[in-house]
Amino acid sequence: MIVRDLLTIQRHRCVPNSAASHKPYAPMRPRVAQCGIIRHPICHKNSKVLAKGVKHEAAPLATEEDHVRQILADVGGKQKVMIAQVAPAVRVSLGEEFNVDPPVTGKIVTALKLLGFDYVFDVIAGADLTILEEGSELIQRLADNLQGKEDAAPLPMFSSCCPGWIEFVEKCSPEVIPYVSTAKSPHMMQGAIIKTFFSDIIQRSEEDISVTSVMPCVRKQGEADREPNQTPAGHRHVDHVVTTKGLAQMIKDAGIDFANLPDTHFDAFMGLGSGGAVLFGTTGGVTEAALRTVYDIASQGSGAGPLDHLEFEDVRGMDGIKETSLRIPANPEGPLHNSEELELHVCVCNGLGNAKKLLKETTEGKSKYHFVEVMACPGGCIGGGGQPRSKGKEALMARQKALYNLDSSSEIRQSHQNPVIKDLYTKYLVTPGSEVAETLLHTGYVEGGPAKFKGQGVSETSDEDICDADDI
Repeated sequence: MIVRDLLTIQRHRCVPNSAASHKPYAPMRPRVAQCGIIRHPICHKNSKVLAKGVKHEAAPLATEEDHVRQILADVGGKQKVMIAQVAPAVRVSLGEEFNVDPPVTGKIVTALKLLGFDYVFDVIAGADLTILEEGSELIQRLADNLQGKEDAAPLPMFSSCCPGWIEFVEKCSPEVIPYVSTAKSPHMMQGAIIKTFFSDIIQRSEEDISVTSVMPCVRKQGEADREPNQTPAGHRHVDHVVTTKGLAQMIKDAGIDFANLPDTHFDAFMGLGSGGAVLFGTTGGVTEAALRTVYDIASQGSGAGPLDHLEFEDVRGMDGIKETSLRIPANPEGPLHNSEELELHVCVCNGLGNAKKLLKETTEGKSKYHFVEVMACPGGCIGGGGQPRSKGKEALMARQKALYNLDSSSEIRQSHQNPVIKDLYTKYLVTPGSEVAETLLHTGYVEGGPAKFKGQGVSETSDEDICDADDI
C-alpha cells in the first residue's frame, strides 16, 4: 500500500532560514620535471584569528582575471596557504583544451601544485557532505508532513546547488524560496570546513588561508561573494573562483606541458568522494546521489536490505524533464516513522525553461513531486558557461558518459559511506542538521538576492535577462 500523498497535507508553509587535536597534514607533492615554475614552501608561521565581528573589507575584484591576478600575487607573496578545490565536471572537460581524453583528474592536481597551490582538495567530498545535509533535510520535511505538523516546510523540496537557479528564484520567483533546500552547494560547504576546521589542523589563521574553487560555472564567484558565506571574523569561505577555461589559460600561461604531466592524488583532508558525488557534474546526478543515500537512511532497521540497484536510468541523459520514483519500505521506528510504504516522486529539470513549467503547480500546491533538482545550464555543470566551448550535444554527452564511468568504477558509490565524511561528523559536525552543521553548511535566501562583499555587487546577468532566460 502506498502512503497518502504528502503534498495534500501541507500548503504554502515557510522554511526558516536557517574539535579535536590532529597532527598537521603534509601536502602532496607532485613528481614532475621542472616546468619553469618555482614552487614556494608552505609557511608554518602561526597567527591569531581576527576577533569575531570584525568585517573583512574585500578588494573590489570584479572579473575572473582580477581574481587570477590576486591568486598569482598571493602565490608570489609566499605568506598565504594556497588551497584549491576542484569540481567534478572539470575533470571531464579540461583535457579538451589540451587534446587529452577525460578524465584528467590526476593531471589537474599536478598542474595546480605546479601553479603554487599547497593543498588540492576534491569538491566531490563536499558533494557527499551536501547529500548528507540535503538528504537529511528532505527526510525531515517528509517526516514533518507525514505527521501533519503545521510548521512543516513545504514540498516539493528543490535542490540548491546551482547558483543560476538560486539567482532566478530570488530575483524572479521569490514565492518559491520556502521550497528550496537550505543546504549550501558543495564548494561552499567545503570552503566553510576548510576555513573552520582545516585551519586548526594546519595551525594557521583563516586570514592566512586562500581558497580557490575551480568550477565549470561563471556564477560560482557570485555565489562566493554572498555576504552570508563568511566566517564569524568576516573572511570569505571561498576567496576566488576560477573557471575550467580560466584554469586552462593559467596552465598555458605558465608553460606547463599538461598532456605529459603525471598524476598526483588529492590531499587527504577532503580528497575522497563517492561515485554518487561525481555525478553532481551532470543533470540528474544530485538526484541520483540523493536517492542512494535517502533510501538507506530512511529504511535502516526496516529489514528491507540495501537498494537492489544504484543506477537510476530514468534521470540519466539529456532530456529537459526527467522523473522517477523510489519505494521506501514501511519503517515505523525509522526517521520517517512511516507505517506504510512510501513512494517518493522526484523530478529533474535540465534548463531554467523546464523548471519554470513546474513552478506554478508547485506554488498552487498541485505538484506530485517530493524532490526537484534544477540545473540552469543544458546538461548541468558539464554545460556550464565556464567550460571549454563544446562542439554540440555530442561533446556534452561525452562528458556525461565520462562521469557515469567514474561513478561505476568508484569503490565507494554512496555519499554516507564516504569515510572522510564520517570522520567529519565524528570529530566536528556531530550529525547532519546539528547546530554546528546548520551554522556552517546551511544558508537562507532573500528576495532580490543578499548583499555582496564590497566591490562584488554587480550581477552576471540583468534581472530582466535571467527572468526571461530558458537556460544560462
